[in-house]
Amino acid sequence: MIFCSLDFETTGLKIGTDQPIEFGGVLYSTNQKRILEASSVLLQTDRDVNSEITEVTGITKAAVDKFGYDSDIYTNLVVPMIEAADAVIGYNVRRFDYWVLKDWAERIGQPVPEKPWIDFFYDMPWQVPTGKLGHVLADHGFLNYFPHSALADALGVVLLSTKYDPDLMLNRALSPTVVLQSQAARHENDLVKKAKFRWNPGRKIWWKPVKEQDISEISKSLPFPIAVTNYSPDELEN
Repeated sequence: MIFCSLDFETTGLKIGTDQPIEFGGVLYSTNQKRILEASSVLLQTDRDVNSEITEVTGITKAAVDKFGYDSDIYTNLVVPMIEAADAVIGYNVRRFDYWVLKDWAERIGQPVPEKPWIDFFYDMPWQVPTGKLGHVLADHGFLNYFPHSALADALGVVLLSTKYDPDLMLNRALSPTVVLQSQAARHENDLVKKAKFRWNPGRKIWWKPVKEQDISEISKSLPFPIAVTNYSPDELEN
């Protein structure tokens, strides 16, 4: 299987408003166990780069203006990489990077190639704890020496992918994500927190996104009852 691992850094974190300033992409063959292609480019934008983004990534507007590529890079680099792959992989990619890519494509009148998207934040086996990419990499025995570099993060996800069967990950990616709600009593909140449920103050519920195929196993593993809700994760994110 050929994976396209991709990552974007952007002018800010508002999808539809902020724009990409860096693209990192890696084509990886799971059969050959080798990288087939890797690219990292800065991208031109007419938007200012948020100072917080510069602090985290080190990318400045001056660097983007001097070294950034224009939108032709989408057609000449990004699209061919995705089209060459059987699936796109990334970390938090369906919630963020896909929409960055889609907004970019719409602005220049080009479609996003249709591929399955495997998200190593949401799609890994449910027993695997997730959090910041650097922490997850460390849990798997890897270090990311350049965090928040688009290419380094894309390579990091490739490393994660080597720990899991690609067909398993594709199957999990295609399984719907549902939201569980804790039915625990208030005095059991410590147990709920330990099980990585999140608190939504607006709806006053403890909730957790899971893959539909894992509900039975997760239910058996918990020391308190749960219910499946009609909420989507996006509705409950604080």
